[in-house]
Amino acid sequence: MSPRHVLMSSMKDEGPFILEYVAHHRVLGFDAIHIASNDCSDGTDILLDALAAHGVITHQDNPLRPGDWPMRSAYEKIRKTHHTDEADWVMVLDVDEFLFVDTGAGKVSDLTALAGPEIDIISLSALSFGTSDSEQWQPGRVTEQFTLRLPENSAANAPIKSLSRGNGRWRAVHNHHPFGFRGEGDIQVMRGNGEVMTVPDDGKIWTHLRHMPKHLIAHGHAWYNHYAIKSIDAYMMRQWRGRGGRPLGEVNPQRWDEAYWARFAAANIADRRIIERYGVQVADEMARLLALPGVAEAQALAEERYGKLIETIVYGDDHSG
Repeated sequence: MSPRHVLMSSMKDEGPFILEYVAHHRVLGFDAIHIASNDCSDGTDILLDALAAHGVITHQDNPLRPGDWPMRSAYEKIRKTHHTDEADWVMVLDVDEFLFVDTGAGKVSDLTALAGPEIDIISLSALSFGTSDSEQWQPGRVTEQFTLRLPENSAANAPIKSLSRGNGRWRAVHNHHPFGFRGEGDIQVMRGNGEVMTVPDDGKIWTHLRHMPKHLIAHGHAWYNHYAIKSIDAYMMRQWRGRGGRPLGEVNPQRWDEAYWARFAAANIADRRIIERYGVQVADEMARLLALPGVAEAQALAEERYGKLIETIVYGDDHSG
């Protein structure tokens, strides 16, 4: 039997944050979580392998050549290996993105149940969170450490993430939306507040479903919490990792600059809803996962290596010897 709800992700050197991400989305009811990783030096791949050994997720290596797009390559490998086209719904979320369903029991199935058979995509807006009083990364749950967000109508919430109806309806799935519509007529999209809009099948879906105009940013039934910056040193590690959504080796202006940081760091609205709704269940699931043989050790290794990378890359202390 094909899984109903599938989550895919592409990762590189984000080890300390993986366990909470996986636990959260298991609590939300994703039937399968498929993750590909590339060029890891902090133990991300080791932790993913430990989780995969117990069937919690699947993990596959995503070797790259210059010019390859890391994320696109990851999603295509996952799609071919795990036949994700057969799922009812497919979603792509990065490790700093957490789905929030504010209807029913808070499960992903409560969200997709709102979509009639005519809906091709559920298009969700971001709810962007900022930093905290601590400038330094520390182990622990991201959703508990960073609880200040920007206003709902902030332009930072324009980026879209999509739950795409499967069953072969799309030629490919990318980071923000699917590609290559195989249905008939135009594309029917349900936004996070339940309103339905029509997107033309003009071969340029990215012009419609990459960013929402400010007046169409919608939350209501569902959205995704986006923890884009975290602490200053974790943000600098993000700069060091590079952009998974661009070709490997491409020389391009730094997206994650001081202006990007300042934009998110201005967040000042307290919001603990994700903890209030899912916190206890996620804590229980994390404890269950950590009790699996090899997982706690892999988590500790990832935290240790990530901390050393920060000391070396951010603060310039060489611990290689």
